[in-house]
Parts: sequence; C-alpha cells; structure tokens
Amino acid sequence: MKKSNLIAQKRFYSVRESANYTGLSASLLYQKLKERAIQSYRVGTKIVLDRQDLDTFIMANAVINSDELREVLKEKMSEKRKKAAS
Repeated sequence: MKKSNLIAQKRFYSVRESANYTGLSASLLYQKLKERAIQSYRVGTKIVLDRQDLDTFIMANAVINSDELREVLKEKMSEKRKKAAS
C-alpha cells in the first residue's frame, strides 16, 4: 500500500502528516494550532490532529466568488430593510 493511501486512512496525524494530508505547510498548521483555530491533542510530547478536525477547518475557510458574495449581501440588506420597516 502506498504511503499516501496509508495516511488518508488514519484518523490521527502528526503535524507533518497533517501538512501532507491538507497540502498546507507545517509552519501554517503550527500557527493555526497556536491560535487555536484547529483542535489538537497532546499525547505525551507529541501533538496529534484528528482528520475530521482538519477537514472541518478546511471547509470552514471556503472562499466564495464575487457573484455569490453579491447575492449574500443582497439578502442581508433585504433582511435589514424588512426589520427596519417593521
């Protein structure tokens, strides 16, 4: 079995494995851990990250395009106008 397939099957990763899994740099992951933007666990002296927590972090940082942003802003402005009119 390839190493990349083995990494994808694990639940908990070291920071280096997490960087491999996500494509983010280890230094960025350490920064996000310091900011507590990603949940981590300490086992003895080793830091481990749960694959689901990594996936959640990545998905929470989705970027929307300008057309989607305009629609979201239109909806929010419409809601504000409705509240102000009530």
